[in-house]
Amino acid sequence: MQLGLLKALYIDQLTKLYSYSEAENLFYITLQWLEKKSKTAVILGQETLLVDTYQLILKELLEGSPIQYLIHEAPFYGLDFYVDENVLIPRPETEELVHWVITENQNSEYKILDIGTGSGCISIVLAKHLSRATVSACDISLEALSVARKNAQSQGVTIDFFQHNILNGNIGHFDLIVSNPPYISFAEKNTMHQNVLDHEPHLALFVNHDNPLIFYQAITKQAKAYGTTCYFETSEFYKKEFDQWLTSQELQYTWKEDFQGKSRFLKVQF
Repeated sequence: MQLGLLKALYIDQLTKLYSYSEAENLFYITLQWLEKKSKTAVILGQETLLVDTYQLILKELLEGSPIQYLIHEAPFYGLDFYVDENVLIPRPETEELVHWVITENQNSEYKILDIGTGSGCISIVLAKHLSRATVSACDISLEALSVARKNAQSQGVTIDFFQHNILNGNIGHFDLIVSNPPYISFAEKNTMHQNVLDHEPHLALFVNHDNPLIFYQAITKQAKAYGTTCYFETSEFYKKEFDQWLTSQELQYTWKEDFQGKSRFLKVQF
């Protein structure tokens, strides 16, 4: 079967759920993963013997499965990471957080901790780019830590991974903390794409709506005891609450906007 016909099938079916460009991109991601081929193969009219596999993937996509979980791969900061349904799919916004940390801490010999590491994408990229630093990472989920260790091994970096619930116990001394903790209120569920709700781990996404800052406050309070600088990813909807709480604690902090102009990144210093 010609790849061009498969592309047309994907677009015809997937535009029931996605825009034309998203549907087209899903086909090309599948093409690259299955056959290591690009758009050129379609333009040249090449054929494939893997029609059944393409159709199986299409069926899963139509049921809402994220393509990253189907191919067990997601790009982040120029690297490819293994992902499954035990971890969140790395987001482009988080790349901006990592880039901020790297830019401000070149040549440092800091002890760095990534809290809520998930796939390990943040800690692994930091270990790659801040070669003089010592990087650790923790998560409450043993399944997530297994994924993170797998990614660290495949990327050739050494990271101390350990299980920890930041709400139940001290993390000890680190020079720098980076965290993208759960911050989506359960009240916001109805605004989210169904495939995220159905497939990505709720433990890593949601926080009780009566205190959406609970993880940030717990981390900041522990960091304060050691004078640890913290870099966070958060929601632009919490900026007012953050400002009020940080000011009440007499803390120094800086906001940074993402590529959409939203206040998504926060640095707290002591």
